[in-house]
Amino acid sequence: MPELFRAAQAAPMNPALPPLLADAAVVVEGGDILDAGEFGHMRALHAGPVRDLGEVTLAPATFNSHVHLEMSHLLGLTTQGQGFVPWVKSLLAQPLYELDAARVRAELFRMEQKGVGFVADISTRNAARAGALLASSGLGFVSFAEAIGSVVPPVAEDPASLLPVVEEAAACGRGAMSVAGHALYSTSGELLQAAKALCRERGLPFSLHLAEHADEDSILLRGESPFLDLLIQRGYITGYTAPGKRPVPLARDLGLLDADTLLVHSVRVDGDDIADIAKSGGTVCLCPRSNEHIGVGRAPAMAFLRAGVNVCLGTDGLCSNADLNPYGEVAWLLEKEPSLGLAQALALVTLNPARFFGRTIPWAARLGSLAGGKLARFSIVPRDVLERSDH
Repeated sequence: MPELFRAAQAAPMNPALPPLLADAAVVVEGGDILDAGEFGHMRALHAGPVRDLGEVTLAPATFNSHVHLEMSHLLGLTTQGQGFVPWVKSLLAQPLYELDAARVRAELFRMEQKGVGFVADISTRNAARAGALLASSGLGFVSFAEAIGSVVPPVAEDPASLLPVVEEAAACGRGAMSVAGHALYSTSGELLQAAKALCRERGLPFSLHLAEHADEDSILLRGESPFLDLLIQRGYITGYTAPGKRPVPLARDLGLLDADTLLVHSVRVDGDDIADIAKSGGTVCLCPRSNEHIGVGRAPAMAFLRAGVNVCLGTDGLCSNADLNPYGEVAWLLEKEPSLGLAQALALVTLNPARFFGRTIPWAARLGSLAGGKLARFSIVPRDVLERSDH
């Protein structure tokens, strides 16, 4: 028998309904949404018990579109606001890749409790373990194995057969293992092209940190940067030759930009860059609180949106953020961008990422809105998000 979930209001992210719907109800049966609308209308159409959620604003489950779970043990251990190189130095002083499974499980549980329904994780050395933890969590997910240098991560060789729990999640469309490039300066162009080709061949999303900080420009244009020196000292890069191009044009010329590429950060971009990204159909993932923590500047969120770019939000890792709740990014943007409306802001963690990840991961396509046929996965919009928005 269907059950009606009633709330004082809802942000359904459903074009058939108002952006904010008073006295809302979502009709659920067997884990799926049958219908959504005004409570009186839904009650007349559907018999069943009512679960009254009270004075809350109900919304679809959210997406955390960029996180580094393998660094969850680094909360509070890095510098803040001093720029990228000081932050990296403080990061490299820590045991970077010693994934703490108990801590990761705890963070996944916290995300689920906050209404997260899908997580896109990046791991440099622990993609298989992170994928297994994500698969066991019941969340939708993609676990990206990050390529640095010139070697394809072993996890990419046969993603579906890594572990039974991951294989099961992939078989039912709830999750996937994929490959990501770290960045244009730290991953060879040939490897980035090979990784992207693998993703195209297997129908998987591809992710890349792009245009995050000023040192990225200096490295790519001139081959000069204290950060490049650090990468060479650490053995990540040998014999580097600057391509002489800025990040977005280089990514474009390497053939990395298309509708299944997630461009993470995209802070240092100009109008031509934004036009190139819009033309490619690529999706941008902004991580505003992480950018502020590190001190690399602020991405032009409104310029991307005005250009028609599909934009979503990620928290990044706990090495550069206080928590992994995507609503924290929404609240931050609403405070900094007064022209951003509530529905548009909520789309950044619901509809927009569902549009991107749903192209390749069936579970993701069934999230993102309160509408018939979608999964009954919900979140409650926090009070600080509502208070900072102009309804």
